Amino acid sequence: MISSDKNVLRSSALSARRELSPEQRSAYSRTICLRLHEILAAAQPDCLLAYRPLPNEVDTTPLFQDTATQLYAPVTHHHEHMEWRKICRDTVWHAGVFGVDEPQEGPLWSAASGHTILVCPLVAFDQRGNRLGMGKGCFDFWLAQYRSSIDQVIGLAFSCQQVAEVPAERHDMPMDFIITEKEVTQCLKR
Repeated sequence: MISSDKNVLRSSALSARRELSPEQRSAYSRTICLRLHEILAAAQPDCLLAYRPLPNEVDTTPLFQDTATQLYAPVTHHHEHMEWRKICRDTVWHAGVFGVDEPQEGPLWSAASGHTILVCPLVAFDQRGNRLGMGKGCFDFWLAQYRSSIDQVIGLAFSCQQVAEVPAERHDMPMDFIITEKEVTQCLKR
């Protein structure tokens, strides 16, 4: 039943996100990234793990132009194996297995890399920090292994993607913060 509920929520949230105009997505993404920069300025992480956006997602491209912290982008070999490669000025990008731009080379992030914040894409979310992704489980599998080495997990989404409740299973890792164009929510812990 949970899987079916998640599929309905995912479909509804993706539809709401697609209904935003390109101008709205662009303006909202700028606002979201500005709010994220405020959190990063206060937290001063050593490392930022940030996703490259799919069409219609919050555009994180500006993050990849800021070199204030060590920046890493995900490389996904399959849904159960993801790693993070360091980004530099001359990083070469290619389309990965899910069509997302990924760095071809670069040192890998490790749990010993220092104070780390993860920026995570969301398809749907609730006030408690529960999230739905695209359904492949890439971030969930990775977080199950490395959550204790991540200081904050921050989800980025448009406010139209919020739902009353995301069915959470024991292995699901809630976000610490969710940033939309309307607000920054510090999530309630279970």
